[in-house]
Amino acid sequence: MNYTKSIAIVIILAGIGIIVTAVTSSTLQLQIAGALAGVGFICLGLLQLIRKQDRKQDKERFEQIMAKLEQLQQELQKEDKSKGSGVAIADVIASGLKYYSEYMTKPKKEEDKEQPPG
Repeated sequence: MNYTKSIAIVIILAGIGIIVTAVTSSTLQLQIAGALAGVGFICLGLLQLIRKQDRKQDKERFEQIMAKLEQLQQELQKEDKSKGSGVAIADVIASGLKYYSEYMTKPKKEEDKEQPPG
């Protein structure tokens, strides 16, 4: 379980408690030291809360990136499947062009044979 938010709240409350205790103390030096320590605890608690929010945003970004990567992977797999049919179509077209070129070159040779030199 993730207790980050609960721990941050406890740290903030501890900081407030330290400040209250420092204010009620008798010496000025102890009041200043306690107040600084209390402010430090409150800052640590706030940093924990901010860090938790950043983690949540990072997790959302990670999930978005993973979804996009999965989508790209599926598109690539679809393209791989379609490449096989593209090769077959290219083979058919190439053989058709070869047949056509052979057909077109034969009549020219025969015409040359039929005409007498002169």
